[in-house]
Amino acid sequence: MAAAVDLVAGSDTDVLTRLGGKPALIHLPGRVDAPARLISVLLHGNEDSGFRGLCAWLRDRPVVERPLWLFIGNVRAATQHGWFAHRYLADQEDFNRVWGIEPATTRMRLCAKEVLETVTSGPLEAALDVHNNTGDNPLYAIVPRPDPATLGLAAALADIGLVWGTQEHTLMQALEGVCPAVAVECGMAGVPAHADLARRVIESFVAADGFPTTARPERLLEVRYRVEVRPEVAFDFVPRLGESLDLAIVPGLDAENFGHLPPGTLIGHTVPGGAAPLLVTDVAGVDVTDALIQVDDEGAVTLTRDVIPAMMTRTAEQTRRDCLFYVLADHG
Repeated sequence: MAAAVDLVAGSDTDVLTRLGGKPALIHLPGRVDAPARLISVLLHGNEDSGFRGLCAWLRDRPVVERPLWLFIGNVRAATQHGWFAHRYLADQEDFNRVWGIEPATTRMRLCAKEVLETVTSGPLEAALDVHNNTGDNPLYAIVPRPDPATLGLAAALADIGLVWGTQEHTLMQALEGVCPAVAVECGMAGVPAHADLARRVIESFVAADGFPTTARPERLLEVRYRVEVRPEVAFDFVPRLGESLDLAIVPGLDAENFGHLPPGTLIGHTVPGGAAPLLVTDVAGVDVTDALIQVDDEGAVTLTRDVIPAMMTRTAEQTRRDCLFYVLADHG
């Protein structure tokens, strides 16, 4: 623990500077002989809450009962061109899309492989990967596999669980078959209250005596559809369509994340006479745009059915790198 406390001396940015642009894997021995737990933060360099929450927790010199692995991920992206400015850099892969890929042909895939081999060299009880969203969302846990152990872990950390059925080579998916693992999304980055929230999640994870397999989150949802802006469409989050844009997306729709958008909800405006500028696919990748989106003669882009949106972003960059939003349904 002393070495970890020394690492987090000074400010959060001092810690990043000390890491010299490289990921860090830290082991904290526990007071009891028990399977270890893993906490991962900063897989995306612009998502600061987990990193800040972890540093704040370590500075208080907590008592660690069980052994812990701590992984601090994309330090380069968090330190170049300003603090916490990039999800990942132009010469990098997404650090949460490289886990369990064989052959491991890139630096990031090799790093992920080494981390997995190290943390699974002994018994691993559970894993927590802390993230932020780029839009307004409540605290929720992403569940890669809705088995009793994983649902019990999710219930200990969040009231909302989101079953994530697609394979994207995330850290939590790479740990399937090893231990229950969830990602917890702690609201938007750059908000001090969300760093405090991440710290409380970390504290709950570390302090839990166990994760009952009879528990499940109060609200359990699953992804049904993914909504993207078509790659050829120029767009922004603005109230009206300008001459340089093909699509103007209504600002502020992220306030309805995990809520309800009724049929007829205006998503944006596109050039009259054009086809739908959005692409909607189901979890199998099948195009279902016409079942969810319509465009009228004046270019208004609206929903055709009730929707539970999630992870709707506010930025064009994040929309391009991931999607505009996901559509959810109650699970099971």
